[in-house]
Amino acid sequence: MNSKAYCYFCGAELKEEFIEGKLRQICSLCKKIHYENPLPVASVILSNNSREVLLVKRAYEPYKDMWCFPIGFAEVGESIEDAALRELKEETGVEGKIIQLVDVSSHINPIYGELLIVTFEAEKTGGVERPGDDAKDCKYFPIDNLPRLAFDSQEKAVKTYIELKKDLWKIQDSLKKFFEGAKQDKIGYKDSLLSDELLNAIQNNSDKIITLWLNDISTNPSTKSYHNFDKKELYNRAIYIIGQINNWLKGIKGEVEFKSFYCELGRKRKKEKIPIEELISSVSILKKHIWMFIYSYSVWEKIIDIYRMFELGERLVYFFDRAAYYIILGYNEEDYTGK
Repeated sequence: MNSKAYCYFCGAELKEEFIEGKLRQICSLCKKIHYENPLPVASVILSNNSREVLLVKRAYEPYKDMWCFPIGFAEVGESIEDAALRELKEETGVEGKIIQLVDVSSHINPIYGELLIVTFEAEKTGGVERPGDDAKDCKYFPIDNLPRLAFDSQEKAVKTYIELKKDLWKIQDSLKKFFEGAKQDKIGYKDSLLSDELLNAIQNNSDKIITLWLNDISTNPSTKSYHNFDKKELYNRAIYIIGQINNWLKGIKGEVEFKSFYCELGRKRKKEKIPIEELISSVSILKKHIWMFIYSYSVWEKIIDIYRMFELGERLVYFFDRAAYYIILGYNEEDYTGK
């Protein structure tokens, strides 16, 4: 405890007593208790679009020439958030805004005593990166390859920051791969996407999905030709199709095989004299039951779970639209030679 000699209020001598479960200083005359509180310190994590974070190289002791996030004491009359943004500006030249609280930790400093270090994530709004104030240099480092930081509290804050960001980064990575594939007009993705987990659920629960589908097309007015169809035969067809959905959407099978399969499906159904509109309806109903099953199967507690559903929905729409196109292409051929 940092002992003081005299009372702030009356100037009398202070003494120590065991009060409220702790040894504290109390005025011998006016009996005012002199509480000791930790000093507030603000620290800032600021990243760019490449998942690099901005560090400063310390110009002075303690920890001269070591790297750290912009950090400094909060001053009287400013909020801890304002202190963080002021330190960011003074040490790096960057203007920013607070995004979220990352971490709060306690630290004992041999010079200043007990510190309460509050770390925020900030976003750049202006300024130019340049070392200033007590910084020798400032630069961006990959979040997964940082130099040893000057303060243990900031090492702890980095771990918390990565944990806070991990789901967002997974979504960004999956979304990037998904849209890159869409630009290339791809059905399947050999690189894993977040929604692959749901594709596995479709495969593992194919029997439930097909049972729902069979009950639907056996009574649905839009699929009258299927009402008297042999259900075992329909089941075998559907189980094969669901198995192939997994293969195509994961890139195990390619576009040539995909086109060939669904063109041939169209030809076969034409031979069976199933009207094209009922054939397409049966395929749409299968998509509906896949989606409804996944909707009931999925967890909705996190943003990443909602994104998985969004991503799978987009993949299924694209898949079944292409499948319907090739089915119609095969159905409308004048002969069955594949020309």
